[in-house]
Amino acid sequence: MSANGRREMAYRHYVAKHMKQRNRQMARAQKAANRQLKLKMKSAAPSEPQITSRAESVPAGWSEPMAPPVSVSASGAIANGTDNEPAQP
Repeated sequence: MSANGRREMAYRHYVAKHMKQRNRQMARAQKAANRQLKLKMKSAAPSEPQITSRAESVPAGWSEPMAPPVSVSASGAIANGTDNEPAQP
């Protein structure tokens, strides 16, 4: 094997070794962050579920006011020529 080949193999080994170390450090940091997040979530959770609700009573016969339905037809206005636009010469 030539000197250049040995250098390339050594460099590949160096890169693989350091990438492995970097990946392990990142995995450890992520694991620690997840552990801290779980502890934080666990301590923030209430011991008993608390449900609060409020119902308002409505007097009998009370209803919201409603407007009568409106029907609109544009076809009659166009056919009769009653639109507000001036006629084209």
